[in-house]
Amino acid sequence: MTARFCLLAAALAFTLAGCGGGSIQKATGQPQRLIRVDWYGEECFRIQSALGIALLTNPFAEGATDFAQPKNLHPEVILITSENSRANNVDMVDNTPHILRGSVGVGSNSIAGLRIQGVPVFKNPETQDVDGMNVIYRWSMDGLRFCFLGQLGTLPTAADLSRLGKVDVLFLPASGTDLTDSQRQQIIAQLRPQIIIPMGSIAAMNRFASGYSAVFRLNASAALLSREALPAVPTVVLFRAP
Repeated sequence: MTARFCLLAAALAFTLAGCGGGSIQKATGQPQRLIRVDWYGEECFRIQSALGIALLTNPFAEGATDFAQPKNLHPEVILITSENSRANNVDMVDNTPHILRGSVGVGSNSIAGLRIQGVPVFKNPETQDVDGMNVIYRWSMDGLRFCFLGQLGTLPTAADLSRLGKVDVLFLPASGTDLTDSQRQQIIAQLRPQIIIPMGSIAAMNRFASGYSAVFRLNASAALLSREALPAVPTVVLFRAP
């Protein structure tokens, strides 16, 4: 295990109950900015910067999944990729955040100090029906480049993937969409993430991880990530069910 992966492992294994982003000291004495990632089930994640800016992805409605709804969430931004009950329950939160969804999420948006790029992918590219649209989101936070594919069910075009560019952390649907394993691997090959976070059912996420030699299984539903702790090889990170 390399020193960089050991640092990642230490960050991922950090006990997170009740704590925020914060920072730790590297060997150089410089502060290391940590990003906290909480998983609430399916494609619902809370990603919080070291300064406390939080994004919530694809909040699900009560009963739409097998997971219980989280409480007391106050994100600055909600990212919604598709308009269905597994991804668009904005009433899950207790505040009034900025919401990116549909055509509002497409293109470049600057919110809460973050530049968030939305790339639309259509189930039927010929008609580009908004009901069949999934918006892929890309943003940078504390030196890490994130890409959230959401409920992507169609392989993006080469031009779409080129617009996304290389990323560090990829949220990839492992179930609930029409993506094939081959298409998932094409996306990964193009975006070249160092951390891959599969989304969906526990069984599907485990199946996806079985194809990788570098797999980190968390003992919690939350993790801390940082630029300095990126693994040397692409690593699948599996969260414990909340």
